[in-house]
Amino acid sequence: MSVRVLLDGYLRMSVMGDWITFPNGKKARRAWDSEPRRVPAWQALLRASHDVVPRPFCNCRHQGRNLELVVRRSTRKEQGRPVEAYHLARMPNQGGLHYVDCPFHQSDPRHSGQSGYATGVVRETPDGHVRVALRRGLAVRDTARTPSTIERDLQKERASKKEGRPRQSRMTELGLLHLLWERSGTNAWHPAIGHVRTWWPGVRQRVLNAAVDIIVGKGNPLAEHLAMIGYGDADGPALLRDKVQTCGNNWRILLLGKVDSLGTITSQKSGGGAARQYTALRFDGAKDYHLYVTADDSWFSRLSRRFPRSVEALQKERSERQISVIGLVTATIKIRREAGKVSIWAWADDIALMEVDPTTLIPVESSYELRVTQALCGENRAFTKPLRFDATGDVVHPDFILTDTQDVRGTPMEVYGRDDEAYLARKAVKDAYYNATFGLDKWWSWDVQSSPDRWPDFPPAVIRPQPGGDHD
Repeated sequence: MSVRVLLDGYLRMSVMGDWITFPNGKKARRAWDSEPRRVPAWQALLRASHDVVPRPFCNCRHQGRNLELVVRRSTRKEQGRPVEAYHLARMPNQGGLHYVDCPFHQSDPRHSGQSGYATGVVRETPDGHVRVALRRGLAVRDTARTPSTIERDLQKERASKKEGRPRQSRMTELGLLHLLWERSGTNAWHPAIGHVRTWWPGVRQRVLNAAVDIIVGKGNPLAEHLAMIGYGDADGPALLRDKVQTCGNNWRILLLGKVDSLGTITSQKSGGGAARQYTALRFDGAKDYHLYVTADDSWFSRLSRRFPRSVEALQKERSERQISVIGLVTATIKIRREAGKVSIWAWADDIALMEVDPTTLIPVESSYELRVTQALCGENRAFTKPLRFDATGDVVHPDFILTDTQDVRGTPMEVYGRDDEAYLARKAVKDAYYNATFGLDKWWSWDVQSSPDRWPDFPPAVIRPQPGGDHD
């Protein structure tokens, strides 16, 4: 191995991509935008660097040069009033050049769930935005399909993949939810994040920043249609009202937040009309938003089939749930004014659910993955959770990637939870891929069936000294 490669590897292992260097020489952490007392200082640094060359840069280097970042401007609401806000984004087509532990790193789509899409469904534009072709248009005039129609199309898509036909030609709400989590870095964890992830306004702003850079339809930023619903978010209700006013009767709205309950309700029409059943979804904190989300009664059974773990968890008392559930709802909106009270009624055209660890919001696909996630956090490890998007099980990508090990590509982690014939055949394919790509004993796996109560030790972490700056 050459000295250059060794040096490059050492540089990658000894820095942390959360630190940003600004043109004036000051250093700050990207996480400051999620810390209330540091937001003003962080925003001031970004404001001073907007449309300025040289640009801010992270600690990643390529061919001896720092990888610069672009500062983007948007608007957000603070204490009930609109203010200019700024956020960082990677330069066009440079995601793969950032180190694996950098929040601006982008995994090769060929090795993630994005490989399940046809060419052009997810496309990075020359200005660094990402354009997405959604399964359903957000204009109200675009007909909303019934749950049974959506489910039938998904089954056709899966069957076509098995027969070698073209891949999925549109992104569903679940794929969009995964894209937002990935682009906002909410699928990644490192010890410095700490309790910031539990502060919903910080999560909300990070996801909305990602939505600014996602283009849908005929050039609209996704952020124009996205409202985040969360408990204890003082600005959240006003932001939702603004979004409702902006979307009006012409556009659907996307509602995203922690789901508090999901079930069926019976509504009795006034005047003695026949009762009708509906599916009702309630977001955590929705009472402060005066928000009510309902859907056709068939949605509950459809969601139970497609997201069984999420629905099962939501039938339990809050204190008994091991996971939290994030929901993304595409809905049409109506404003109701009764007895001097204004409420927002959302009729859901589609619903996607995603299980996450309650503390870190890292997505998990089984109780075993939840245990590994919590163990990694307990050992102060840094890792990412690759997301499946709309891909089927034939995509080879790891359950987790450790980003604090000696391997500059990250260390794959697999949790094998079953032992049926089809699953074991799939496991053999994955094992062969990891052995060929990373080498024998250079990746981690846990065979739950053979050792249900104990997993192998995690690969050792590399100590990474922090660069200069405020270490609070």
